[in-house]
Amino acid sequence: MRRWMAIVLAMLVSGLALAVPVTFTYQPPEGLDVRSVSLRGSFNSWGETPMKQNPDGSWSVTLDLDPGEYAYKFFINGQWPKDMCNDETFGHPMVDPKADGCIDDGFGGQNAVRIVAAPVVRKSGPVELGFKHEAGKATFVSEVGEKVSIRFWANEGSVAKASVIVGETAYPMHRQLVFRGTEVWRASVPSGAFSYRFEVEKANGATKRFGPYRYDGKGFKAIPWVAGRAGYQIFPERFWNGDPSNDRAALASDEYNFNQVWQEKDPSFSPQLSPWNGPITPELCCHEYFGGDLAGIEQKIPYLKAQGVSLVYLNPIFESGSAHGYDTHDYMKVSAKFGDKATLRRLIDALHAAGIKVIFDFVPNHTGLGFWAFRDVVEKGPNSPYWNWYFIKKWPFKPGDASAYEAWWGVPSLPKLNTGNPAVRRYLIEVAKYWVGFGFDGVRVDVPTELIAAKDFFKELKAELKKVKPDVYLVGEIWDLRPDWVGGDGFDSLMNYALGRKVLLTYAKGKPQAFANGKRALLGISEFYAKMPEASAAMGFNLIASHDTSRLLTDLGGGKFGDVPGPEAKKREALAFALLFSMPGVPVVWQGDECAFLGEKDPYDKQRYPIQWQDCDQEMAGTYRLLAALRRDLKALASPVIRGYYGKGPLLAFFRGEPGPDELLVVFNNAEKEAVMPLPPGGWQDVLEIRTFRKEVEMPPLSWRYLRKR
Repeated sequence: MRRWMAIVLAMLVSGLALAVPVTFTYQPPEGLDVRSVSLRGSFNSWGETPMKQNPDGSWSVTLDLDPGEYAYKFFINGQWPKDMCNDETFGHPMVDPKADGCIDDGFGGQNAVRIVAAPVVRKSGPVELGFKHEAGKATFVSEVGEKVSIRFWANEGSVAKASVIVGETAYPMHRQLVFRGTEVWRASVPSGAFSYRFEVEKANGATKRFGPYRYDGKGFKAIPWVAGRAGYQIFPERFWNGDPSNDRAALASDEYNFNQVWQEKDPSFSPQLSPWNGPITPELCCHEYFGGDLAGIEQKIPYLKAQGVSLVYLNPIFESGSAHGYDTHDYMKVSAKFGDKATLRRLIDALHAAGIKVIFDFVPNHTGLGFWAFRDVVEKGPNSPYWNWYFIKKWPFKPGDASAYEAWWGVPSLPKLNTGNPAVRRYLIEVAKYWVGFGFDGVRVDVPTELIAAKDFFKELKAELKKVKPDVYLVGEIWDLRPDWVGGDGFDSLMNYALGRKVLLTYAKGKPQAFANGKRALLGISEFYAKMPEASAAMGFNLIASHDTSRLLTDLGGGKFGDVPGPEAKKREALAFALLFSMPGVPVVWQGDECAFLGEKDPYDKQRYPIQWQDCDQEMAGTYRLLAALRRDLKALASPVIRGYYGKGPLLAFFRGEPGPDELLVVFNNAEKEAVMPLPPGGWQDVLEIRTFRKEVEMPPLSWRYLRKR
């Protein structure tokens, strides 16, 4: 008993070794009456950490944080500063002058960023190992295929070499990733239940041993079919109109028919049908319909197959009150504007016949005004059996009056569901089970962190869905780096905006070089994959742009909707695609980005304009096609293993695949001039040019290479 208590204590101590105390301080500007301040960020799930007022009028709190890059905001007097780097009310120009910069918060503003680094071990100083390993945590132990990935963290520069010992066999470990004064060591061992321990040689030659630990063989496992695929996101209403006969059905189900407040405020309004190339109106986002449908997707399957698409993510297809579909009216009915269940059956069967997996969009946090349970509440009030399905503040009320009920972000058309109610949970879980049983291969979940008792809900949802289809794929829409949301009881992957937009997009922009350089990109990639379980990396749902962002080419300087993009922006988009396709997991491209289309999010969500297929840039589409083929053919790109190599100036490079003969070195140059990068020992063959480089490789302007070890 004492022995196991000692092991547990050692695990607890090793889990705290790298934590760094970080103080956050808010100094209100002169004249601002501040009554309360809390700290909310990616380190506390955007929950509330109260800050205390100091005698000088400032507010502060100190947290112990692992090395990494964290986004945050101060929550002041019950309000969010819109832009932590430029706010006239709460602190100008910087709300927190100690921030290391700011990043897009996804809502038109900016979060502050704080970079936390562990002390780097110098050869001339004492060697503090800072060993960290938690046997029960998927970040350190997870399973892909027939291999178990085992990792530990240590202070940068503190480890000379290391082994993980399983039974009597010692498996050499390699230094995988380095970020913020921390390095990650990794090895893979055969799967099964086993005990293991570590032997670590410090930089000064001393040896340390850790363990034993136990793996029960039941850890977080990657779903085999996901890795190596090429993904594509489809917004059905704007993809292709395959059946004009169902177009007018959109008008009958539109939110306006159920929103009494809107009807009284604007009795002349009506949702509109537009031709496929019709003008953009203020209703483009939600109530301007162009006729896209499931039949249109089916007609485009030959195109998808030719492009190499092997995974499709469908935005909401169920009965709803808008073009986007996130205001569900009936979870069990295919929207009449898209077709019916028979149409969906044909589509799924045809996609599967083409080798394409398909996942659907599930919205459990809120419904639309036309949802049958909400309508019953409007009619019967507290006598409705669905009264406690929502958070009603007053009754009677008119639908569209957001002061009468809780709504998502205060949007009156999106009344929030009470997922703390067992009846609501059971209903939603049965809905998801039905559609997975119908034939979908996975589920993308909208705003999962905003549900009541969210983690308990998704634990139950995952367990139930796995009974229906053991290899169902679950993806959560979470924009931050949140490894606590993936794992055995959590999602298989998040929508990895934290990788795609924060790191890959920034690097592909190339400007300013002080921010968008190879060193910073390698740090961001390393931190992401250090904190994400390797099983989740294998299934990573990776994207840079989507229906919720501007188009990729617009983000890269190509211009706004209707402009003509220049050659540099198009080269940067190709560079971004090559970077996205080189990541572990699945690259997911927003419909039309492969055609080099433009479209800004603000105003009106112009990135959702119908795809004008006749204008598709064939050269860019060919880039997607080429990269999809490389993912299919190069074994290393289906691997979850990524290993840092080089980040300096405009150059970025890392290894993909297990160390050995199948390993790839992928190299990128985000500058407008040629650069030369030193190579590891041996020969490295460009998989496209079939040219072998030794010692160094020339990188043309805005270029990429996938190099195979020779």
